[in-house]
Amino acid sequence: MSRNMPKRWRNSTRRLLTGAVLLPLAVFLAWIASRRFNADHTSSPHEAAFGTLWNVSSSRWSNEHVAEGTTASQPVVSQVSAQTIVKYGRAEGELGMIRENGQTPIGPESFAVTRDGNILVADVANQRVVVYSSDGTYVRSIDLPGLALGDVTVDKQGRIYLYDQVRRVLYQHDADGAPRSSLNLNPADIDTRGYFHVTGEAVYFADAATRDVLVATVHQGLLMAPDKSTERTTEGIHGDSGCIYSLSVDRGVALRLQVREPGSQSAARTLEVPQPGIVSARYAGEDDAQRYYVQIERLAGNSIALEVIAFSPDGQPLATTRMPENDYALWTAKLVEVRPDGTIVQFLPQQDQAQLNSFAN
Repeated sequence: MSRNMPKRWRNSTRRLLTGAVLLPLAVFLAWIASRRFNADHTSSPHEAAFGTLWNVSSSRWSNEHVAEGTTASQPVVSQVSAQTIVKYGRAEGELGMIRENGQTPIGPESFAVTRDGNILVADVANQRVVVYSSDGTYVRSIDLPGLALGDVTVDKQGRIYLYDQVRRVLYQHDADGAPRSSLNLNPADIDTRGYFHVTGEAVYFADAATRDVLVATVHQGLLMAPDKSTERTTEGIHGDSGCIYSLSVDRGVALRLQVREPGSQSAARTLEVPQPGIVSARYAGEDDAQRYYVQIERLAGNSIALEVIAFSPDGQPLATTRMPENDYALWTAKLVEVRPDGTIVQFLPQQDQAQLNSFAN
């Protein structure tokens, strides 16, 4: 969010968004904690995490068959293949952070990963995109003066898409950062928090990370408004393969997932995966082998654990990656993204620094 915005507007908006996110989470945690306590005073907390792969002894899949999919016992892994600590500041390679007494901090809220492995971070406070290599080495910055940067994403050609959350404009730049085109968006399409992503020649806004709204198309390499006659809203998130992924949770109990094949007339494939303590789930991406990944958050003791579950194309759970815990210093559009080779990239903004973590799959 731009430092050029009126301070009163910025502060009131941040308080509203923070309350909207933290209040439901607090209610979920209290509900799960009371339910577990009342159900069994002697049961030990289920170990869970979102990022690093689990220990088999602490978390297991059931062998229950649900619809067309099955669940199976899988290992939990947690080996970081690369980790970079990013300092807050204004220097090259650093990310901006604005702290005002009694107010929610303003800092980096989004990132994207290119097909060649570069990591682009939306540096909101410094009004720029900072580019790092796959191992976290600083590469360069793309300065965006005056842009109220709310999100960044990329397409397979390396083109960069930037969202101005005040003007409600989507900007397209080439891979080197030079401007190409822009498009005014309908504010009604983006009336909640979510993130942008590009699938083929379609640009979607993931509304609350649960359904896609078609906000633009790419025609001859440039942004265009979508055809008004086309269906604009889809329940679930589009993957590069054309599959659509819809997720829900039975809070504290299980992850539920529906996968619709592109152009298929048959019913969606449905999976149910037991996940004790689960409070949230969201689609995290596909790799070139069409394996798909789901990020979950689970109550683990007195903390929220982060995990990414990898599924085979036919819906078999392959492994779960446990990741460093999020301290919720900032709201973020997303915490993880998947590279074409299946490497999971985590961008974790914390109170005093940020982390770029990669987990080989």
